[in-house]
Amino acid sequence: MGLSKTAKIMIVSTGVICLVFLAAGLAVTGFVGAAAEFERPLAFAAGIALGCAVSVVKIVLLEKSIKLTIDMGEKSKAAPVGGLLYIARFAMTGAVLAAAFIFPGVLGRLGTVLGIVSMQLAAYTANIFLRKQRPDNFDKLNDLSADDEEDEENDEIF
Repeated sequence: MGLSKTAKIMIVSTGVICLVFLAAGLAVTGFVGAAAEFERPLAFAAGIALGCAVSVVKIVLLEKSIKLTIDMGEKSKAAPVGGLLYIARFAMTGAVLAAAFIFPGVLGRLGTVLGIVSMQLAAYTANIFLRKQRPDNFDKLNDLSADDEEDEENDEIF
């Protein structure tokens, strides 16, 4: 089962965003002595790396979760599986954040959080990229949602 174009764009975006965070963080921790006391450069880099890896795994699991629940069809079968996979992604995030706060000398807290947040930023980046690439598809979706709103207004009249 291959990944969709959106998932691939999100994975690449996550990597790029993590590299930007890494470069900015190492510049700050390397040049400012007070920041180095807050989080050492190696711990910051390890946190970014782990947070980025978790974000990529979560993107892959999200993709598989969506495909699995769509393939199941029936809501009664799909809902528990989708919920279980959501809890698994949530628990993975919690475990990584807990490890960062339990072992601050090994994993930088800020780096780990930034690595995990990169997934959300990558979702926005993928949305922008896909809109620029195929704006006609998004216009059709907007037209459909406008038609739905008009239908709701007409239902209220009758």
